[in-house]
Amino acid sequence: MVFAATQDPGLPTGRSHAHDPSIHKATIEDGSAIRPQAGERTPSSSPAPRNAGAASPPPAPSGPHIGFAPYADVLAWPPLNLAKTDVKDFTMGFVAAGGGCSAAWGGMSPVDAAFAVHRIKDVPGKVIVSFGGPHGLELAQSCMQVDDLVKQYRKALDATDPAGLDFYLTEAALADTASVQRRTEALARIQHDDAGRSLSITLPLHRSGLSAQALAALRAMSDGGVQVSIVNLVPADGAGQSVTASATAAHGQLQRIYRQGDVWQRMGLTPTIGVAGVGAQFRPTDAEQIMTWAVAHGLGRLSMWSVTRDTPCTDDTSVTSDTCSGLDEDAGVFSKIFEGF
Repeated sequence: MVFAATQDPGLPTGRSHAHDPSIHKATIEDGSAIRPQAGERTPSSSPAPRNAGAASPPPAPSGPHIGFAPYADVLAWPPLNLAKTDVKDFTMGFVAAGGGCSAAWGGMSPVDAAFAVHRIKDVPGKVIVSFGGPHGLELAQSCMQVDDLVKQYRKALDATDPAGLDFYLTEAALADTASVQRRTEALARIQHDDAGRSLSITLPLHRSGLSAQALAALRAMSDGGVQVSIVNLVPADGAGQSVTASATAAHGQLQRIYRQGDVWQRMGLTPTIGVAGVGAQFRPTDAEQIMTWAVAHGLGRLSMWSVTRDTPCTDDTSVTSDTCSGLDEDAGVFSKIFEGF
């Protein structure tokens, strides 16, 4: 099941808002390198081993460390306390259309609402603000004029001052070709005036790779001069080996769009951790397999849905929830794996 395009029982429910990672440098279209982006780390000569406190710790994994910026829901309840987590960088979502052409968290709360701004400021590291999401209407689908769309994007930027932008696009959003064009034009203008922020495009990943509509949207952005730092992939299947197989298929597709530079560095992965549906589970062993594969290929970013699910459920360890994993695992286990600890 592609949770980016469908109702996933592991995602927030009960309101109509959007849900829903080796040091490297993200490469731009001409293949030249730019500075590390939001959610990325600076090089370290001695990455910490995962079991740093053990008497005889295993050797540190070879290869660079991958940037990790898990998703977090600004409207999560109880309210997030990100300052107390070991994770530093977060992808905060979701800014969607509320009341027409109006930027709002989950399509409900104004993007400049005081409580939301406060939660953004609580992030201990870098912030990536995500637009769209699996259950919300991305602004380009609601704003019919590019000028109005640019104003709403800038309103969100002014309110949150993020290090990076993310656009979480469902298959429905990708099928709206008029909105794809409006979004492309608006982002080209945003980047022209403010080139300092990274841009990631988050897309549903099928077993065969990316859909024709997703590839068409990426080509439109490339042709329109929009510089995409990361193509973030949301897997349809939770198992580690199937995720890497699908991502490898997508790599071949992206090579045909981005013909220069290291395409692996332009890719990210965002699995749904824990129990995501009947018979669908993503366990720490899956996370370890993906981490090993990602480091070996020099992937640009890892993420996950979501930071609030990275804890066992209190009453039942086999349920689907947006506040726990449904697994009998230690709290924070997925974050530690993806952070490389």
